Amino acid sequence: DVDELLESDASQSLDMDALTAAFDADVNPHRVVIDCTNDDKVADYYQKWMESGVNVISPGPKAAAGPLDRYHAIQTAQRANTVEWQYESSVGSALPILTTLRDLIQTGDDVQLLRGCLSGTMAYVFQNLNEETSFSDAVRTAIEQDFAENDIREDLSGKNAGDKIVILARELGLDVSAEDVEVESLLPDEILNKNYEGDREEVHAAILEDIKALDAPMLERYRQAAAENKRLRYKFVIDQTTGKCKCSLESVDNTDPLYRLRENENLVAFETERYATSPLIVKGAAAGPDLSASGMFADLLRLGRAFVGAQA
Repeated sequence: DVDELLESDASQSLDMDALTAAFDADVNPHRVVIDCTNDDKVADYYQKWMESGVNVISPGPKAAAGPLDRYHAIQTAQRANTVEWQYESSVGSALPILTTLRDLIQTGDDVQLLRGCLSGTMAYVFQNLNEETSFSDAVRTAIEQDFAENDIREDLSGKNAGDKIVILARELGLDVSAEDVEVESLLPDEILNKNYEGDREEVHAAILEDIKALDAPMLERYRQAAAENKRLRYKFVIDQTTGKCKCSLESVDNTDPLYRLRENENLVAFETERYATSPLIVKGAAAGPDLSASGMFADLLRLGRAFVGAQA
């Protein structure tokens, strides 16, 4: 049992410098770190690890969406040391969103616009919000279904979606950072900046109590959309031509692919020179522990194929 091991006398506090020294001393040609922390302090070591020949898999978005200087330094170390940095699962869990984008770019297509929804939590909440189910109740169920981040405010503030937008924009060649993305937060500052104490369940219970104040205004936005036969969706847009990146809660009609977005799904529509009349769409479930694990495993398999290819 992992919890028992962590609480036993055999457990040790994480020492990043000692771990890095162990990588330096290891002569195994195929070393891999799967960084499930989604922590900037860990991502700060990526460059050193790659310089030692270590491959890295990043399921969380903070590494690839972090400071631009660090991002470029990691990429430089990756190329110089012939190692892999896999982070497909940081955007859409098991969905091949980054793979599709890279394939389009590498085959010479001109990718002009990306749009869709990158938050399974937001998709679930606004698929279920109605006259009978309040905003706070929909959020509560999303948490119970394990669709939400450890801190639900990362979802509801748009921060998680914003980080994913940064990753996609950088793949398009745009030098953008989180502050360059126009993000609509659904939370007022007093909730966003409040210091909640307790474990994860206690913190979420307190946040859920506070966001009941949003039930009435969110119901009003739902009614306004429904009156026009539209649906609320948390939508992102990346315009490669202008460099503009944004995500916001919008009312979409039945001509928008997001209109038919289902519970916990992500969707990315690729508008390109080749796909000018009808966008290429990647769509599917993208929230929950099983899908996250599947995405990480897929990244590991890609890494394994790269090893085989290098030996051929």
